[in-house]
Amino acid sequence: MSILSKTWLQAWSTLPNLKFFLYCWESRTKIVDTIMERYGKGKIPIEKFELSEIFADSLQLFPMVDKWLLIALENGVKELVLHFKSYPAPILTILAAKSLRELVLHDCTLSLSSGVVNCSSLRKISLSNLTLDENMLQTLLNSCPFIVSFIVENCSGMNVLKIKSASLKVLKIIQYCKICNIDAPNLVSLDYKGYEIPELNIARESKIILHCLLSLNTAWFCKLRKFLSNSSSWSEVSLCILKCDEINMTDLQMDHIGSTGGVDVLNLNMLLMDEIIECPTFVDALLWSCHPGRLNLISIDIETVTRLIDRLMYMKNSSHSTYSHGWNNQLKEIKAFDGKNQLLQLGSEELAKKITEGKKPYFILDW
Repeated sequence: MSILSKTWLQAWSTLPNLKFFLYCWESRTKIVDTIMERYGKGKIPIEKFELSEIFADSLQLFPMVDKWLLIALENGVKELVLHFKSYPAPILTILAAKSLRELVLHDCTLSLSSGVVNCSSLRKISLSNLTLDENMLQTLLNSCPFIVSFIVENCSGMNVLKIKSASLKVLKIIQYCKICNIDAPNLVSLDYKGYEIPELNIARESKIILHCLLSLNTAWFCKLRKFLSNSSSWSEVSLCILKCDEINMTDLQMDHIGSTGGVDVLNLNMLLMDEIIECPTFVDALLWSCHPGRLNLISIDIETVTRLIDRLMYMKNSSHSTYSHGWNNQLKEIKAFDGKNQLLQLGSEELAKKITEGKKPYFILDW
């Protein structure tokens, strides 16, 4: 192709996106070094630079990685991905780059101080398998005043996770810490997986996904209600739940923590809920906490779905509903629709079958 086309000869040697995997073979390292030197000498623009090590001798390669990284930064890299075990990423140098818009660090090591530079260009940060503490994390966020997306996943050294950012809109946390406090007034999407429900301060409608790893109890649902009450209305809430203990509805109703913020759409993942749904108070506690207008179910077990539908119908029909005491909003009506918005019969096998087949029927709840 190079012989036939001068255009192709120029194009293949100046690709803006570079993705390298380093193995233990020295020849692979020499190839990467030759390519990066050519980009450095020719000042060839780099849009994305991704470097990962696989069975490589990391310590011996660190000086080479420093060299390649500097070339990428000097050539205007916008997206930087480093997946390099124990590599001491020069974070001050990285944040000093005026072109960088997305930073992904996996398995590296970081050293941050209060003197970190201001990086006004960076919009997305993803950190995974790093060692961080609360101060390091907040210092990094403070250095990126216009950050809109932040991911922190399986980072050690943080029993307490506190995140404060006025610009943040998308946040994903997979972190098993004891306390999680989020102050992000412009947050619109939160994906959280951990032991405890985070404390949240927001100012607008948001979309949230909660993965709970512990067995649910009365206190958990009280925290969920308080959590949701931080917003007058949630556009969408998704719950992935593994276990649930018996819920004391009397204790729940005695927990007067403000008013429940209505959830427009509640997505309930029931793939692992065959045991949970046997507890009738689970559905009561869930709706008491979320007060959804629309309920979407994900399940592959007809029996599980049938039990939930039966409980919903009981709550609507029973004059002795648990909601008639201590809560002003009682379930008045429930309707089911298929994916084409056609009305379905609640007690029919067709409804449960459609849910388990993934045809996405849904429920509309009138309070």
